[in-house]
Amino acid sequence: MIPLQAGILDSALTFLVIALSTSAVYLLVAIGLSIVFGSLEFVNMAHGVLYLLGAYIGLVIAFEANFGGLFETYGLSPFGLNLGFVGALILTPMVVFVLGVAMERLLAKPLYDRDMLDQLLVTFGVLLIFQELFTLTFGRTGFNYENTGPISGPITISGFGSVSSWRVAVVVLTFVLLGVVLAFYKYTNFGLAVRAGTEDTEMAEMLGIRIGRPFLLIFAIGAAYAGIAGILQGSLFGANPSMGFSIIIPAIVIVIMGGVGSVKGTAVGSLIAGLVFAAVTQEVVPFVPPAMSTAAIYAVAIVILIIRPTGIYPTGEIGQ
Repeated sequence: MIPLQAGILDSALTFLVIALSTSAVYLLVAIGLSIVFGSLEFVNMAHGVLYLLGAYIGLVIAFEANFGGLFETYGLSPFGLNLGFVGALILTPMVVFVLGVAMERLLAKPLYDRDMLDQLLVTFGVLLIFQELFTLTFGRTGFNYENTGPISGPITISGFGSVSSWRVAVVVLTFVLLGVVLAFYKYTNFGLAVRAGTEDTEMAEMLGIRIGRPFLLIFAIGAAYAGIAGILQGSLFGANPSMGFSIIIPAIVIVIMGGVGSVKGTAVGSLIAGLVFAAVTQEVVPFVPPAMSTAAIYAVAIVILIIRPTGIYPTGEIGQ
């Protein structure tokens, strides 16, 4: 009985860590979508590009890899700065933050006053273009991050078994980043300006509040979070040119399921998605093959939205 009980506890711990680390990646992507959609009413399918950029920029900064595509054609492979994973984790969000600023100025801002359908079509087209560009440049082969630096190896918990220390670190890092964005909304002047501008942009500007810069900042913060999510995805499951397309629809579903603009709702929606993903991929749910993990998330979201059409935490105040 003791070995059987130990096996059950080990499986339960593994399930929980996989669910939470997967939820972390979903959350870091979805939180940027949620705050931009809730604040600016801008549906940004190109958010998946920032996630894709984060994964590959992190890969290039951290390691020296044998890329295919144009790198192989022109004899540039292996290529990379080889600064290590910690260096990539620090530098990549900074680079993607700057790229987020450029995306907001050049792509998003001209579309703010356009119909949602126009926003969807243009940003989805940008996502597909970048997917093909990355395929052409790096090749179709996916890449696994070689190691995660000092945070690697198992953590053994007496009576439960062992878990990946890096997956635990991913969960902790995501909690910290979630706290940062909540503090931004609640305690900074920029956060208050975003909330005021969301409620009534014209009135806020009449009161002397400059809305453009706070909106630009919140867009760029969401971009940096997507970049971090790309690195974490690369370290957990690997990176490939189609990953931006693969994440964007589940992330939008999570935003809607949680409640558009609600950080708390996005966190809960991401947790539900991670639990469903782990339950299917770890074959906890009978008769549902692992390949149906994404479809299972959609099915759960449909049920939740039937019960609560405005999401789990509908909110009129962005960032709550």
